[in-house]
Amino acid sequence: HWMNNIRDWCISRQIWWGHRIPAYYCLACDEMIVAIEKPEKCTKCDSKEFRQDEDVLDTWFSSWLWPFSTMGWPDKTEDLEYFLPTDLLITAPEIIYLWVARMIMSTLEFCDKIPFRTVLLHGTVRDEIGRKMSKSLGNSPDPLDLIKQVGADALRFSMVFNAPKGADIYYSDAVLENGRNFCNKIWNAYRYIMSNISKIAGLPSQDELKMELADRWIYSRLNEVIQEATDYYENLRFNDAAQTLQDFIWKEFCSWYLEITKERMYNNDDQESQLTVKYILLDVLQQSMRLLHPLMPFISEEIWQNLKVHFPMDEEAIIVAKFPQTNPEMINRQIDEDMTFIQESIIAIRNLRKQVNIPPGTEIQIIIHPENEQQSTKLNEYRSYFQKLAKVSELSTEFNKTRPKPAIAAVVSGMEIFLPLTGLIDLEKEKERLQKQLQKAEIELEKTRKKLANTEFLNNAKPEIIARERSKEQEFLQITVKTKSLLNDLT
Repeated sequence: HWMNNIRDWCISRQIWWGHRIPAYYCLACDEMIVAIEKPEKCTKCDSKEFRQDEDVLDTWFSSWLWPFSTMGWPDKTEDLEYFLPTDLLITAPEIIYLWVARMIMSTLEFCDKIPFRTVLLHGTVRDEIGRKMSKSLGNSPDPLDLIKQVGADALRFSMVFNAPKGADIYYSDAVLENGRNFCNKIWNAYRYIMSNISKIAGLPSQDELKMELADRWIYSRLNEVIQEATDYYENLRFNDAAQTLQDFIWKEFCSWYLEITKERMYNNDDQESQLTVKYILLDVLQQSMRLLHPLMPFISEEIWQNLKVHFPMDEEAIIVAKFPQTNPEMINRQIDEDMTFIQESIIAIRNLRKQVNIPPGTEIQIIIHPENEQQSTKLNEYRSYFQKLAKVSELSTEFNKTRPKPAIAAVVSGMEIFLPLTGLIDLEKEKERLQKQLQKAEIELEKTRKKLANTEFLNNAKPEIIARERSKEQEFLQITVKTKSLLNDLT
């Protein structure tokens, strides 16, 4: 579109800096001569006195030469042959015509080539109220100051994470919290791993690993993430790559796999399992750092270099190391489903504990009514995970049994999970607490409903205020229903 109906544009500018226009005016007859060097004499009157044009060329007139002038043109250099056309140009949409289109014009004219295969138009960074960041407005923080606050990787990751492809990003200091917290999470996980694996002598080969469900699951997920991240990078969806890698490293690797493996890591009586955990932790972490390197170059390189001491890797640095390749044989959908089932069950038990404020260290009994034999088999096979991650001292699976009372319940994949409360909490005090909570929620719900039933309020209030009140109504309604259900479970 931008290449159609191209017209001449005024290339002169009245500014202090730039390439001076090579136009010379004879002081005797005012003849204009355009030449690379100052003429020796006027072609019209033979005068030797000239004045060069005071204007300079438009910035874009010189910038449009960039694809080839930087690589030795007009000579046919190796760089020119190799780098023209280049693969990808990244720029902002407001200079499509000023720069992108004009680079295409000049490169076609002088080199008979289109200078790039793909142009990625990124969004504009704006402040909290939507203004474009600029020095004149004074609404743009100095990146060096931000790096001092949170680090270069945190700044880089936060900006990429919050910038959907082609869309503008609205900056505030709060944007940086995600990147900073993610960096801290990675570093703490790395320190934990290094402090523990140093106590375990030796390292098995991959063929010697004694793997269980969690081990096969983390490898399956790693290989799925490698494929996803590769696709996102290749399709220039950097924020999607950031989201995928953060979810995997933080939620799956750190929050689940590290927690599950702690007992095996400390168990000196089972060295085979210990060595398996050591190998997998190092391997998954080093591959994760390779995946993360384009987004967090500093922390990933630092960690990777230190992992080399304990894990065999031939490359000199991560920046020149091979990008991970998906191994389809390690992707196992059934393993993924089994682990998801266990995770959802553990999360449900954790939520039950929170509902009645049972301390994290208190061990509990859980009764589960499975929907089928497959669920029962999985629960019994992986009951150790419930002990490690939900402090379940006794897990009973029963078919077609009556509901235990007093107990609170949750449902996962059609099966019922019960937490018996006898001996765990003071039932009367808990009922009293819930009654107060219910009473408060019902009062707030009634106030909100009265406001929403008021015609004058609905006619005069701003839409966002009305929406906020409707949201509050739903929130108090949910609290009311949930609290009534809890009180019923305690009887």
